[in-house]
Amino acid sequence: MGQEKILIVDDDPRNIEFLRDSLLVPNGYTVHSALNGEEAVQLAVSHSPDLILLDLQMPRMNGFEVLEALEEAGREIPVILITAHGSESIAVRAFRLGVRDYFLKPFKVTEIMSAVQRSLAEARLRKEKEELTSRIESANRQLKQRLRQLKILHNVNKSVSSLLDPEEVSVRVVEATRFITGAEETSLYLFDEATHRLELTVFRGAADKPAEVPRQAADDSVVRQVLSTGKVAMIQAPRSLKTHPLQARLAVPLKVGDRTIGVLQAFSEEAMEPFTDNDRYLLSALADHAAIAIENARLYEAARSELVERKRAEETIRRLAYHDALTGLPNRALFNDRLGVALAQARRKQQKLAVMLMDLDHFKNVNDELGHTAGDQLLQAVGERLTSLVRESDTVCRMGGDEFLLLLSDMAKVEYAGAAAARILEIIRKPFVLEEQGLRITTSLGIAIYPDDGEDADTLIKNADAAMYRAKEKGRDNYQRYCSWNSEN
Repeated sequence: MGQEKILIVDDDPRNIEFLRDSLLVPNGYTVHSALNGEEAVQLAVSHSPDLILLDLQMPRMNGFEVLEALEEAGREIPVILITAHGSESIAVRAFRLGVRDYFLKPFKVTEIMSAVQRSLAEARLRKEKEELTSRIESANRQLKQRLRQLKILHNVNKSVSSLLDPEEVSVRVVEATRFITGAEETSLYLFDEATHRLELTVFRGAADKPAEVPRQAADDSVVRQVLSTGKVAMIQAPRSLKTHPLQARLAVPLKVGDRTIGVLQAFSEEAMEPFTDNDRYLLSALADHAAIAIENARLYEAARSELVERKRAEETIRRLAYHDALTGLPNRALFNDRLGVALAQARRKQQKLAVMLMDLDHFKNVNDELGHTAGDQLLQAVGERLTSLVRESDTVCRMGGDEFLLLLSDMAKVEYAGAAAARILEIIRKPFVLEEQGLRITTSLGIAIYPDDGEDADTLIKNADAAMYRAKEKGRDNYQRYCSWNSEN
């Protein structure tokens, strides 16, 4: 205990004198002291005390700043914080910075001494444990190194077998290669059966970063040799017989059955020792598992791509079943579904809704004079204008030919339908530009209101159709509501 050093940090010399002369020195501790935070950090770094009694409020650097400075300097020294002004937030911050104990002034002598003895006892136990661990590690280093290699190989093989991304598998294998062999550079080459090209897939240099210009290109003769023969190549070549150590290269094939799908390579430009047969065994074992993992990942990617394409095709089929192929608008089937839902909600909420049927005036003339391509473009443009005009909760449907159905749900007043119809007539009157030619058209529109003009879908659509023909009879380019003219008859 007499060899243990305690650093007291307090801007009040009386507190230092009391702790040092009355408590610590009589108990056999060596004591150093500092009157401010900067001096405390310097003493802690130079003398490495076993414990620090630290005041919180000091000039130049407060207690928290001292703790942060010690952490930045890499000094793990037990600290007991003493302050005259404490709070829960101060305590939380102190313990987060590694403080072992926390006391408020004035403190009890017995509590401080208990905390000092406890902290130093913990430090002694920790130091003894570290020394014992160091002796054990030193005695078993060689055995652990061998077990470590085998364990890493086992874990890598296990981890790559569970990966389904070819890129992740490749990166994991290359990083494991460098770790197992200690090589300066490691690389993985894979053969692309579609292009019949050997490509450098992953390269890692000594700094664990992808190299901008890898040392071996994909047409490297050693790599090609391993790919063609399916046999390991282990080369030890001196750069200079007199002045330079060996260049060492170990390249092993990745084989799936009788096929060689790639090459795994380790390279050291200045190897102090050549690669060993143990390196060859470990890397070959890793390559065997890597080949299977890469092949499985490739098969999974192919299956997933096929599944994505199948889902995309199914979505296209579903869309075509409920949408018009030309305009992309809902078709009659989807319109009927939405109308059924809207009618159910209208009955429950006792609201009104409108069904509109519109037909472009003299549309046949457009096809005859400008051609069907221009007619299709016009229908698409009309669909876009209608969609931009109505609410998201409404539905615009191409019924067929040049006829469009509209569903306006959740109407508070019947007048809303007429106002919407007037806006539709106005927006259709605006010129269309088809194949750099201006075109003006009009439309005739019929309206049927639930429940006044019908209480089911078929009746509402039939009556909207009748109202639309009434609009044509009245000279086109207008709208008619079913009950308005029908009640006159």
